[in-house]
Amino acid sequence: MTEKFVLSEHYIPDGILHDQDLYEIKLENNELTLSFDISCFEDYIASVAEKYKDFTKCRIKCRFEEDADSCVNVELKSCRQKNGVYKVKVMSLSEFVEIANKEIAYRKKKGYWSWEYIATGVSPNFGLAQIDLFIWIKYKGIVYDNCSLNLDAEEIEFIWE
Repeated sequence: MTEKFVLSEHYIPDGILHDQDLYEIKLENNELTLSFDISCFEDYIASVAEKYKDFTKCRIKCRFEEDADSCVNVELKSCRQKNGVYKVKVMSLSEFVEIANKEIAYRKKKGYWSWEYIATGVSPNFGLAQIDLFIWIKYKGIVYDNCSLNLDAEEIEFIWE
């Protein structure tokens, strides 16, 4: 038997969110919200750009049935260090939200480039999703440049404003 998974039918409504700037992360009442500023670049595919051209903000809301800290695994990932070692730091969501918002505010104040959205991937058979962010943070002496939020979420909404 041969079965096909048609990738084009596996649609995640993140539109032009790739490379957009993350400006805030909130965790309230078992709901995680990632808020982004949106700019529609000219090199986006015309049909995609046309659909999203009037939006200036996007919020990703993730709702959890249980305590969010038990439903989310946060992984900070380093680029290869001078000695060739790749580091991963696993932390709780609440710890991540606290240090992330401090770093985002610091970077904005200093005029440094923002953290950015990379992509969302899902595993519908297991009810899991992964949101990847391009970041820069020095945490406990190690520079991390990527973050994966591994979510056991009830639902995820992309709210375009």
